Amino acid sequence: MWIETDKQTAGEKARKRYESIATNRLSGIGAIRVRDLKPMHLQAILNEMAEEGYARKTITEVKQAAAAALDFAMQNDIVYRNVFAKVSIPNAGKEERKPLTEQQKRILVETWQGHRMGLPALLMLYCGLRRGELLALTWRDVDITNKTITISKAVYYVGNAAEVKPPKSKAGNRVVPIPDAILPALQQRRRASMLVCASRQAGGMMSNTAFRCAWDSYQHYLNIAAGGKDASRSNPKIQAVEPFTAHQLRHTYATMLYDAGVDVLTAQRLLGHADVQTTMRVYTHLSAQKEQQSIAALNAHIGAGIASIKF
Repeated sequence: MWIETDKQTAGEKARKRYESIATNRLSGIGAIRVRDLKPMHLQAILNEMAEEGYARKTITEVKQAAAAALDFAMQNDIVYRNVFAKVSIPNAGKEERKPLTEQQKRILVETWQGHRMGLPALLMLYCGLRRGELLALTWRDVDITNKTITISKAVYYVGNAAEVKPPKSKAGNRVVPIPDAILPALQQRRRASMLVCASRQAGGMMSNTAFRCAWDSYQHYLNIAAGGKDASRSNPKIQAVEPFTAHQLRHTYATMLYDAGVDVLTAQRLLGHADVQTTMRVYTHLSAQKEQQSIAALNAHIGAGIASIKF
């Protein structure tokens, strides 16, 4: 409603941007009555975006759009204060956009059986699943015979509690292929329990805290397996392998699609992007990275060839 009102003051480009944010980012709280909205509802969305590697500018735009909606509600005496105004913008680390190194991928693949998060990590890396999609995945969604995974739901966190809802956009509903290389892992771990990535407590849904603890434990395990002593980011001297986030696995999947020459529309479908422009931004970012790497390699090659020449 506030978007329709804003047409008179906002330009067409800004209006479309707000519409995109409302559809793709704020739909998870769309069913909550305005009077019942709390800061934690928006905070959970922004925190999830930070964990998924979104830029601070993008996260800020989502907060601004949500706060604008409540400003409109205040102007129309629907609410008396804007509970989103003081929601904080979480730090968005640049390392989240780095694909895994060959060492990280090798350790992940070689040790997947040794930790409960090993198989989930394989699925995020080689099927491009988001964290929420992984946590909602059931074994019924995994078709070993046809080598596909059907994604039709995702876990969203409000505070620490997990809620299962449909994907935020229609594009999130998709069928992704399972690479032949990881089929044996799925066949080996397939079980009668519902969830592929379940909590230790009766195989139920993981809370936000439970997932964070399990992921930290997994990073420690990988580091020990690689010959290190600790997985602490604050002490890199004893790290044998650099820790990585769940979103880095999905970003690595996008990188593999780009490297394999997969066209942007197919990549959009496999990644579940609602807007092809999102996929284009990923591909453009990867193209720029490749160009920088090529220039660095060229400089090194030229430098090696003329190192003995004095100018």
